[in-house]
Amino acid sequence: MDTRGKSNTEFRSEVSEVLARHESSFDQIHATLQTILTDLQALKAQTNISTIGDVNPFAVGDASQTTKPYPQPRTPNSTLKLHFPKFTGEDPTGWIYRAEQYFEFQGIVLAQRVQLASFHLERIALQWHRWFAKFKGPVNWTKFTTALLCRFGPTEYENPFEALTRLKHTTTVSAYQEEFEKLSQLIDALPDNHLIGIFIAGLKDEVRLDVKLTNPHTLSEAIGIARLVEERNSLQKKPTASLLGPPPHLKNIPVAEISPPPFKRSTDQEARIRQEKGKYMFFFL
Repeated sequence: MDTRGKSNTEFRSEVSEVLARHESSFDQIHATLQTILTDLQALKAQTNISTIGDVNPFAVGDASQTTKPYPQPRTPNSTLKLHFPKFTGEDPTGWIYRAEQYFEFQGIVLAQRVQLASFHLERIALQWHRWFAKFKGPVNWTKFTTALLCRFGPTEYENPFEALTRLKHTTTVSAYQEEFEKLSQLIDALPDNHLIGIFIAGLKDEVRLDVKLTNPHTLSEAIGIARLVEERNSLQKKPTASLLGPPPHLKNIPVAEISPPPFKRSTDQEARIRQEKGKYMFFFL
């Protein structure tokens, strides 16, 4: 600021103007900061009210201050991250089940399911899908899974009901149950009484008759009874100790060998005495 040639009054006037402009700028900055602070306090108060409503929905107070009396449901994506299962050609029924669980959990619409699943096919499954898409074109999820089961599943997947009726109990009840459940879940709308009848009919005779006599009302009950009968039969088939055998406490005791009596050579006198006795006995006979 050039103060030469100016009076003291003019200099003071210019200084006052500069100070006034600075004060005006400070006032504007202060007003802006005050507005920001007010907004932050309002946002913080709103967040606290929401948090209180989530943590303690039964707190006593003004109902108007509780915006969320109960925790609001969160979307699946915000709470749990799931990975879509990959398919290489093994266990097609298990893969289809896991894929459908993923679709339901993530809310995937029907029109997007086949395309999403195709991104997770590998090896021979991917090769098959390229061929299938080339010759069949776009299909829905039901047709896709049916074709996939026919390609990678056993032959019984072509007609699971026929395979279920031909299934027999050959080894254990647990193994029979596993195959029965694998086939029955491929059949839709099969009544429970039909499932029970088919399950009992496939059991071994030594198990089937006892299960049938109990008249089970559910498939789970029939399976449980079949396992108990199998266990009972297994215990009955175990060999038991002979009644003429040695007692358990004598089994490990070694038996002393009995040696024959030593051979004794007879004298001539003893031989004559035995000969005379033999004559007398022959005479009385």
